[in-house]
Amino acid sequence: MESNKISLGIKYTKAQANLIAAIIFVLEFAILAFIYYASFIGSVTQVIIAIISLILSGIAVRKIKGLQGGYGLYMAGSRRGISTIDSISKKNKTFWEQMPIWGIVIGFGIFSYFLLNGKLSKKTFILGMASLVLILLFIMPCTGLPLQFVNLPGFQSYSTEAVSACSFTSFLNLSMLGYAIYAFTIVFGLSGFIISSLLLNAANILSSSILFAITAYTGHPQSSLLTSQVPGVAPVIPGIDIPLIAGIISLVIILTIHEMSHGVLARMAKVKVKSIGLLLFGIIPIGAFVEPNEKEILKLNKEKQNRISAAGISANFIATIVFFILMMLMFAYVVPGLYQNKGVFIESVLPNTPANGILQSGMQIIYWDGHKIANISALESVGALDLPGKKVNIQTLSSGCSSSDVACVYGNYSITAVAMNGSTRGLIGITAYQKETISNTLFAKALYFLYTLFALSFLLNFLVGIVNLLPIPGFDGWRIYKTNIKSDFIIKFVEGLIIIGLILNAVPWLFIALIH
Repeated sequence: MESNKISLGIKYTKAQANLIAAIIFVLEFAILAFIYYASFIGSVTQVIIAIISLILSGIAVRKIKGLQGGYGLYMAGSRRGISTIDSISKKNKTFWEQMPIWGIVIGFGIFSYFLLNGKLSKKTFILGMASLVLILLFIMPCTGLPLQFVNLPGFQSYSTEAVSACSFTSFLNLSMLGYAIYAFTIVFGLSGFIISSLLLNAANILSSSILFAITAYTGHPQSSLLTSQVPGVAPVIPGIDIPLIAGIISLVIILTIHEMSHGVLARMAKVKVKSIGLLLFGIIPIGAFVEPNEKEILKLNKEKQNRISAAGISANFIATIVFFILMMLMFAYVVPGLYQNKGVFIESVLPNTPANGILQSGMQIIYWDGHKIANISALESVGALDLPGKKVNIQTLSSGCSSSDVACVYGNYSITAVAMNGSTRGLIGITAYQKETISNTLFAKALYFLYTLFALSFLLNFLVGIVNLLPIPGFDGWRIYKTNIKSDFIIKFVEGLIIIGLILNAVPWLFIALIH
């Protein structure tokens, strides 16, 4: 039996090492699950504790299993699966040859024709451009839907408008800047979109920081200039930022198809693959790897190098389309039937209105002028009958109670409606919403988990695909630029610009940490 040594000099058999590693995985999984629900400690504290626990569990697993890595990161790889890559590379060769070029067209738009010196088929170019247009018109507006599962500062505000934005008509309501970005994306592809978005957000953060410094210097600091900024880069940690199980599964799917595609194109070019595996941080997969012989790749012609470099992002784009269709089918035909109506609740009470100081947010509206309020439509119908000067009789239930709880406190209020903002309707000054939750059945929860998995897989495949287009070292976009652009000055200039943009996009995390 094989054995592994750790720094304490303890020897383990391979079976013992595997068992101990499995126990560490289970314990770390439990810790992350606890942190996920411990929102009372604050988001910054949650992230810090999660990172520390992941570092410690990663170090433990690495030492016990004798793996390469450090600081909580380690590579778990083997030669298993190489035969599968070989087998895939021998099938559907036309698809595998054209798929990466299709991805380059989506990634670099019209510019891809010049980037590849015109060495691509017209059919692939037209299909790629058509796919890019469809992504802009139909897929990108729906990226807000999965954001309801992403627990990051500022992101929830985007998801609140997701349903109405998820349509072709949202394209018709873009600002001039929005149309300019879309036009730029047609010319330079999703690479142009991610670069322009990154730099515009960086410029906004920089200008807001400068304005804050000026206001602070004059003695009237406007902290809203800083607190309103949304980080352009953010860690995605299952159990902290996204749901634990669905998050891990979606990351494994994304990383596997990305790296497997690189491996398939490498084997088609007769390049040897040394090993395949995952790069983990603690128990979280943050990367996958297929380790080809780099010296052999550099000896290939540009066309073959381009295919190998673009295979991963192209696979992510295909997965984006597949998971988008699955998510939308469930969103339209399955998810609505999973919700259970919990009643109508007061969202807010407007200042200087009749309800101010009487009603409170969180109260459930049971009756309105004797009419049972079961849903928001019922409230709108009966409320439309109120006129200025009319006394509105309202029965509510205290926040956090249910109508079946005898200990809960009912409130009966009589409030005189008034005219507001020139309206002829009588209003008391509240906003309300209909509260819905997923039905408490195993079947409903299983279907909603599947919807969560599809939504996260759609969003993360899209993000991984476009982020990998960035022309910075370690990313597929950098390899494509290096292969096709001869000018080192252009590559270095763009690379430096992107790195500065990334740093500025991370600055709002400092603001968030200071606030908390």
